[in-house]
Amino acid sequence: MSMAWVTPAGASFAKETAVDSIEQGFRVPITNSEDGTTMTSQLVVASATLDTASPINTRLNAPTGMIFLTLQMSSGPIQRSYGNPLWGDYFSGLKPMPASALRYVAASGRSYMATRSNPIDQTNNPNGASDDGMVDATYFFTVPITNRRGTLIISPTRTTGVEYHGFTGFAPVVLDIGGPTKVDLVFPKNLTVTVPSPTKSLPVAGDTFGNKLNLFATMLAGLLAAFVFLRRRRAKRSHRPGPVFMVDSPPDRNVPTHDVPNESAPRPRDALAKVARVVKTEETLRVDVLGPLTISPVNVPPSDPVRAIIAYLAINAERPYTLDEIQTAVWPLTDTGTDIKKPAMRNYMVDVRKVVGARHLPTASGRAGYQLKDFTTDWSEFQVLRSQAAKSSSEEAKVLRHRALDLSTGPPFEADTRRYFTWTFTLSVVYKMIEAITTLARELSRDLVLTGDLVASEAVLRQGLLVDPVSLTLWEDLTDVLLESTDKSLMDLHWKSASLVLRAEDVGLLRNRVNG
Repeated sequence: MSMAWVTPAGASFAKETAVDSIEQGFRVPITNSEDGTTMTSQLVVASATLDTASPINTRLNAPTGMIFLTLQMSSGPIQRSYGNPLWGDYFSGLKPMPASALRYVAASGRSYMATRSNPIDQTNNPNGASDDGMVDATYFFTVPITNRRGTLIISPTRTTGVEYHGFTGFAPVVLDIGGPTKVDLVFPKNLTVTVPSPTKSLPVAGDTFGNKLNLFATMLAGLLAAFVFLRRRRAKRSHRPGPVFMVDSPPDRNVPTHDVPNESAPRPRDALAKVARVVKTEETLRVDVLGPLTISPVNVPPSDPVRAIIAYLAINAERPYTLDEIQTAVWPLTDTGTDIKKPAMRNYMVDVRKVVGARHLPTASGRAGYQLKDFTTDWSEFQVLRSQAAKSSSEEAKVLRHRALDLSTGPPFEADTRRYFTWTFTLSVVYKMIEAITTLARELSRDLVLTGDLVASEAVLRQGLLVDPVSLTLWEDLTDVLLESTDKSLMDLHWKSASLVLRAEDVGLLRNRVNG
C-alpha cells in the first residue's frame, strides 16, 4: 500500500467520502488442519467506505490521486448444535486473517492488495460464541480516487484458533479458512466533500482605554519575546540538527534532541568522543523501492519530482550524476510533455536537499555532479542477502532468501506511474528487480519443496506473484506444488485465480500439467 505521501499532521484538508452499504452475510468454511473437522463462520460485510482520511490516523490524508477503501466486517461462529443449548462445537479465538488473503479487483481489472492494522487478540475473549476473531482488524486498500466499482475477493488462507467441543476449548491449532468469497462493491458516483470548519476567531478586545492599553502592552511583549527567540534560534542554528519527520507518520515529539558542539571551536578529547557518539547515532537515509516508494527520514514531505530524483540517485549510486543527466531521466522528452528550464531544475535539487538534508546530498559545487551520501535501499540489501545466500549452506541460504524476499511488498515503485518515473522502465530498472525477486522466489520454493514443506513453498510462490502476477513460470511452479497437496479442493480456486490474470491459452497450459 502506498502511503509515502501524506498530509502533515494537523493540516486542514477537504474530506471526501462515499459509502457502499452492503449488509451481506457469507458462510466461510473453517477446517482444523490436524483432524479435518470443518465448521463455518458467519462473515458479515456491513459496508465499505471510500475516504481520503486514513483509517488508522484521521490526521493523515491519502496520497494525491488516491483514496482509502476500508471494510467494515464482523464474524462469528455458527455453532454445531446437538439439540442441547449447553452443548455445541465451534471455532473461536482466531487470529485475524492476514492481509494477503484479501484482494480488491477494480472494474478496470487492476488488482490491489490489502493492508491490515490494529489486529485484536482474541485469545482470552470471553464472548467467543458470538465473535470468533476472524476479521477483528482494520482492513483497507489504497485505490485511485476515480474508483467507484470493483470486487472484493477473500482467498483461502490460514490462521490459528481454538476448537471448542461442548463449549470447552483446547490448544490453539492451525486452521484453514476456505473460499473464495467475492463481494461486489459499488459506490456513489459523487463523493461527499466535507470542508473543515474555519478556525474560531479570538475574542474582540473591549472598547475602554484600559483594555486597549492592555492589548497594546500584550502585543509589545509578544514582539519582544519573538525577537529574543529568533536571535537565540539563529545563534544556535549551527549547533542543532534539524527536526526529522517520518513521511508516513506524525513526528515523535517525545524524542529528545541533542546539542552538537561547534566543530570549529577547540575542545578536549572527551568532547570529541561525545561528538563522535552523537554523529554515529544520526539516522541513515533509507529509500525503499520494492513496493511503494518510501523515503525516511525526511525534513519536509517531498513532491513527486523530488521523490523521483531521490529514487534515481539512490538506485544509480555508482557515480555522481550531472544536472543534465538527472533532468533527462526524470523529465524525458515526449510528444505531449514539455521540458523544464535549468533554473527550475536547480530549484528542484535545492528542494531535494531540503527534504533529505545537506549531509545526504552535498552541493555539486566543485564536484563532478550530485550523489547521495550515507544512505541505503531495500534493493541493495536484497542484492547483498541474495549474494550471501549463494555462498551459504542450504539452511543458512533459506533464511537469507526469506529475509530478502520479505523486503518485497509489491511491484517495484508500486503506484508511481507518472512521467517522472518513466526512467524505471526505460533503464530496465523495474524489469531487473522483478526478474531478481521472482527468480529468488523460485529458488526458495525449490529448497522448501526438497525439504517437504509444501505449505511454505506455496506461500513463497504467492509472495512472488504479488510482484509479478502474470509470471507464467511462478504459476507453473505453484500448480506443481498444489498438485502435490492432499487438499484437492484448492485446485478449483487455483484455476479461477489464474484465469483472472492469465490468458486463456496459458491457463490451458497450466491445466495440462495435471497430466504431467
